[in-house]
Amino acid sequence: MPGSMMQPDLGQIGALQGARAAAMARWQSNGWPDHRAEAWRFTRLSAIDKMELRPAGDAGPMAVSRPTSLPANAVVLTFHNGIMDTAGLDALPAGVTASTLDGNEASLDDLAGLVPVGHPVSNLSLAAMTGGLCLDIVGDIAAPIILLFGGDDNAISTHPVVLVKLASGASAVVGEWHQAAVGLSAPLVAIDLAAGATLDYAKVQFDSRSTTHVAATGLRLGTGARFDGFQLSVGGKLARLETHVTLTGEDADCTLSAIYLGRNSQHHDITSNMAHNKGHCHSSQIIRGVLDDSARGVFQGKVYVAPDAQKTDGNQMSRALLLSRKAEANTKPELEIYADDVLCAHGATVGELDETQLFYLTSRGIRPETARAMLIDAFLQDAIDGIGNADLAAMLRPVVDQWMTAGGNR
Repeated sequence: MPGSMMQPDLGQIGALQGARAAAMARWQSNGWPDHRAEAWRFTRLSAIDKMELRPAGDAGPMAVSRPTSLPANAVVLTFHNGIMDTAGLDALPAGVTASTLDGNEASLDDLAGLVPVGHPVSNLSLAAMTGGLCLDIVGDIAAPIILLFGGDDNAISTHPVVLVKLASGASAVVGEWHQAAVGLSAPLVAIDLAAGATLDYAKVQFDSRSTTHVAATGLRLGTGARFDGFQLSVGGKLARLETHVTLTGEDADCTLSAIYLGRNSQHHDITSNMAHNKGHCHSSQIIRGVLDDSARGVFQGKVYVAPDAQKTDGNQMSRALLLSRKAEANTKPELEIYADDVLCAHGATVGELDETQLFYLTSRGIRPETARAMLIDAFLQDAIDGIGNADLAAMLRPVVDQWMTAGGNR
């Protein structure tokens, strides 16, 4: 049983109802996973309980600087210390309806059914959320919607909760950009794509080096739905981006790729769980990691195929590049298949820069640091090329370039 000092301390949160009360009970009973939890054996969270954290109860000043690489035509919804600035809702295009989750038991029940069951962030952030945002999308929405998360207090934990629902046949472009300087950032996101819906999605984790970022995302795809998603993790001292996907209708298509870039003693963890519950669905994951100094990286990816999910096509490939002998990469790909007519594959490699290629470039007058950057860029290129939406690709590319040329995040 967790002790009374379990962090963050939720003792000041009042009485809760419904899904939030159930989440609070699970959090108080289970807390953070310990070293015996297999899913967390590469990423230990014991340091969180050594902090003294309180959930943000007031957003304070709402000014959050807008990154220059965000699409010029994007509608930006700002969260400060995990709490949304409602002024930005006026700019949402026709076809997008925003509402608060607080007190909306039907939407909270929907969200609780989408996010990873029993996950510590599902429990903690649902219990500790302030407000929460629900976006209902109908029709074809051309302008990207970017959720911008900032914060400036290392003594607090932030718990933004977002539910995104696309109606049948709807299409949209949504992004997350995290640039907070807080003790703990624990975003909880649920995405529901109805039949034939299409969503292009990207997440940039660019929090400060003092921040622990532990995120949970739940995604459900209906018949013929398409999700094209990408995650980029460069910030934080410890970051875990965990996504659970359920393909609930035939002919659904999910791409969920990621890049993590680590320096100094950073720890990056990309974890995914892809559940093919119906047949004739496709999923693809390309994971690339680059680690320098004493950084550590983790990829855990499970593909589950249900007994009646025939004609499943699921694949994942993880590759890590170590720039230092002190860096460490851990990979754990898994296939759990109960159908016999499937095409599934996984693989993982860990290696160093090719000294022959490096010598070839430097022998032709290219400076060593430029040659290294060129080889790293080539290593990442297939993952970046897989980003189908031009606006999201343009948003991600400057972060990768900065990491390679200027030493990365703050």
